[in-house]
Amino acid sequence: MAKGKYEKWLEPENLVRLRGWKMQGLTDEQIADNIGISHRTFERWKNDHSQIRQAIKGGKEVANFVIENELYKKAKSGNVTAMIFFLKNNYREKYTDDQTDPALRKAQIRKANAEADIAEARARIEGDIDMFDDQEADGFLSAISKGVAQLNDDDDEDGDYDE
Repeated sequence: MAKGKYEKWLEPENLVRLRGWKMQGLTDEQIADNIGISHRTFERWKNDHSQIRQAIKGGKEVANFVIENELYKKAKSGNVTAMIFFLKNNYREKYTDDQTDPALRKAQIRKANAEADIAEARARIEGDIDMFDDQEADGFLSAISKGVAQLNDDDDEDGDYDE
């Protein structure tokens, strides 16, 4: 029986090579090219073989750690761009460009969740035709929509966006 090409890449020295390529910042597409396979095949190898997946993951983690440390060093040395980037990514609530009022943002999230619940209920009802007739389903969905509208109206009137 012929040995599959992927088996060669399960050997320890080749797993180190894969990890090293990822540590150097190569994309999965570039690694696939280095191996001589398509990107799709490489994705399948990662899904099917935990050793390959772990080598790639480990290389990426090391590369990210190195870059994070360099960014931190630049921020500490006074590089303003690095400082801003570091703060925006590590303290998002405090250092954000988003000017949306936190209470409004919370209300928008509640509304989106309610709309998702309505869509899910509608899908369930439409999927289970025997459960309701059309008139019952329309009434049920209308009641849900009215309830969501009432929640939004209540929030708008008192300015209280808390759940």
